[in-house]
Amino acid sequence: MPRVNTSTSHGLSEAVAEDGVPIAYEDRGHGEPLVLLHGMTESHESWHEAGYVEQFLQRERRLILVDCRGHGRSGKPHDPAAYSGRRRAADIVAVLDHAGIRRAALMGYSMGGVIALATASYHPDRVTALIVNGAHPFAEDLIPLRAMLEDNFETWLALLKQLAPDLSPDSCRRIRGNDLAAVQASLARDRPDFAAAFARFGIPVLAISGTLDPRCDAARKFAELTGGEFLPLAGKNHVTAFLDVETIGPVVDDFLGRVSTRNTGG
Repeated sequence: MPRVNTSTSHGLSEAVAEDGVPIAYEDRGHGEPLVLLHGMTESHESWHEAGYVEQFLQRERRLILVDCRGHGRSGKPHDPAAYSGRRRAADIVAVLDHAGIRRAALMGYSMGGVIALATASYHPDRVTALIVNGAHPFAEDLIPLRAMLEDNFETWLALLKQLAPDLSPDSCRRIRGNDLAAVQASLARDRPDFAAAFARFGIPVLAISGTLDPRCDAARKFAELTGGEFLPLAGKNHVTAFLDVETIGPVVDDFLGRVSTRNTGG
């Protein structure tokens, strides 16, 4: 898949979370707002590199690309308590407030998908729609991730390269450039089950998963629970499902178009 050149530095703004942690984000384009939340050990640049930003800007969307706490240019606390779902959800609200946005659609991949779900759980009035790829709101044991990141990023990188042999040099650089203690703190607690909340919110949901991703069944179950939509990506794993922008982009455009029509009563 062709990659977008990411050598150009993108201008970032900075919101301040309720606990004082700075949250960096990029604000691009005009139109209906869409917040993009990256996966673990990545940054907002991953959306540029994969080609999502270019595609969504052509659809006249306002994109808010967040560096999630512990990553990128955002603050990197080393206290596990700083990475609760409530804290991470509050980060997104702080960004929306700073950007002057009342409500937005959220699109998250993997860890970013969990953060999007947490935001909708704690602040449903700020979320117009949810798009989650490789993520779900059910309980998850993070012991395997903690083991891979016990000493450095090399075991984690080896797994990613196994799943996506053409993982870009830029992505490898971003991953190795992380603050290990911050990433370890973010994984110190297993993810709780908060799926029940979504059955009553009525927020439109598009769940996406590669059929080779172990999370695929949970993503499908989440879509069924919410009466949402499910996009299975045949033959894709947890990483290549993110990179399949040619398939995902048009489906997301169609989904958000229908959500926008519903919200405006059209």
